[in-house]
Parts: sequence; structure tokens; C-alpha cells
Amino acid sequence: MKLNLKKLAFVPLAVAFLSVPVVAKQAVETAELTFKNIVVYVDGQVVDTTEAEPFIYNGTTYFPLRTVAEALGKEVNWVGETNTVYLGAMPSVYVETDTLLEDMYSYNNTYSKIQHTQKGADNKNNSYSTGAIFTCVGSGSDYVNSAEYSLNGKYSTFSGTLAVPYVERNSQKSRVVNFYGDGKLLYTSSEFLKDSDPEPFEIDISDVAVFQIKTTGTGSIGIYDAMFYAK
Repeated sequence: MKLNLKKLAFVPLAVAFLSVPVVAKQAVETAELTFKNIVVYVDGQVVDTTEAEPFIYNGTTYFPLRTVAEALGKEVNWVGETNTVYLGAMPSVYVETDTLLEDMYSYNNTYSKIQHTQKGADNKNNSYSTGAIFTCVGSGSDYVNSAEYSLNGKYSTFSGTLAVPYVERNSQKSRVVNFYGDGKLLYTSSEFLKDSDPEPFEIDISDVAVFQIKTTGTGSIGIYDAMFYAK
């Protein structure tokens, strides 16, 4: 049988009942399920379905979503608040609301560390309510690190302040920050050195689906009081 992800459904089953209640479209139905000891192969390897056995309903074969998806190398996440299943990378936004950068989920992240802070301070002893410190990996002024965020076109602007973190006030390192929206360059910062002044920013991210923060150089850079504003 050819595996069809479009027909996969997550239905946790402990035992095989002849007739069981099934939740669908926010209604409860009684369904006739057929169990035939279905065997599932992925790339020639048998998938262990002992915890949730595949079954046939109305001529369609259903598989345990988590079991088969993980066999395909996809992480599975369930968000109960929105009754949503995510395969692979999770979007960071579930509702349209103003969201702090540090509350967003990043993926395709190459930074050695993204540290979320409260009451952070920069190299000029300015204080901030919130912030995220992006620490680069590698060496050399042309080394690039990046992280991506799924915005799904729900935000209008992104604003905050770029600054050298207090802990690097004596650092000789150099870094430049670029913001991209769907692969298009939206903003390029000044070069940040140990004595650089903070740099406030506000950029238009209307209809941006994938937002990327990309840093060239080494050391750390702080993005303070940064907020994605919903439309």
C-alpha cells in the first residue's frame, strides 16, 4: 500500500472495539472500524504500530499519525488550545496578538545560544524590560549565523533596540545584524563594536510569512524590548 500522508489521522487506540465513539468536526459519531492486522512499511522497514493499530473506516485506511510521521523523520506536536497537529517545524504564532521576540519559537537556528533576559543592560548601561541575546558561533568578521520565525503574515511591524550586551562592553568583536522577510532584506544595522551606541529600529513586516534574523561577525548582540505587532 502506498503511504498517503493526506489520509493519516491521529486516533489513539488501546484495544480493538467493534463500535467506538469517534470525535470529528466537533461532533461525536459511532463508527464501524475494521482491524485486519495491517502492516506498515517505511523505506522497507516495518513501523511498530502496537500502541495504536491501523484500521479501515468507510474504505479508507487510517494510521497512527505520530508513529508513522516519526518513522518518516518528522517531529509531531499537538497544540490543545487550537486543536492543531504540527508535523516538523512548529509555527511560533497561534493567535493574532502582539508578541515579544523572546516568546517566539525559532527554527533553522545556527546560533550557539539565544538567551532570553529580563531587565537586561547594554554596554552604555541602558536598562531594558526584556531582551534576547544572540550569541554567534565561529570566528571571523564574515561568519554568519541566523534564526527563522514563522509569522504567517499576521504582523504589521517589528520594533525594538539593537545593542551590545553589557557583558561584552570590553569585547573587540564586531557584528552586523540583518532582518529578512521571505528572503528579502528589510533592514541592515550599523556595525556594532564595544563602544557602539544602541540602535532603535522599526520595520514593516506586513504579510511576511518567514522572518529571519541574520548576524554577520562574532560575539553577542542584544535585541531588547523587541515586539512583533499584530495587524
